[in-house]
Amino acid sequence: MALAGSGILLAAGLLFTYADYHTLMNGDSHWYKGIFKQLGSIARIGFFAAAAVYPVFLLLKWKKLKKAEWGSFKPGRVLQVPAKYVRKWHTPIALVSAALVLLHGTLAILRGFTLDFTYMTGMLGVILLGFLAIMGFKRFKRNDRKLHFKLAIVFILIFMIHATFA
Repeated sequence: MALAGSGILLAAGLLFTYADYHTLMNGDSHWYKGIFKQLGSIARIGFFAAAAVYPVFLLLKWKKLKKAEWGSFKPGRVLQVPAKYVRKWHTPIALVSAALVLLHGTLAILRGFTLDFTYMTGMLGVILLGFLAIMGFKRFKRNDRKLHFKLAIVFILIFMIHATFA
């Protein structure tokens, strides 16, 4: 379901870009730059929401938190509620954010590609995102050897560097 939704979003964005290519290229540069920067910003928020799965599950694995108890209040039990939701929404949010990143990259490249730090970190981020998605599918089948987690950390660092210096 999430894969279909992100695929539809990506296809609709690319179709819009193709249909309005001349309007986009001849239009106001400031407006155009604002559009693709907004796509990147929305994707950044989505990736932070998708990355929320890691701290929640690290806290749940923490033995001291499992044993902690204040009267009848058990913090481990309370964390199980958000853990259920972040696990459920991790994949759909990440896939939609990946589609937004691909649209962001497409619009940035269509306007003009230059060999500068911003474009290079962006391209490196997209390549890492592709490997991260592949490792995510392998993670789903439980044969990724924790590469999905390690790639996620590297990807977050690269896209934060990209976003900071853009």
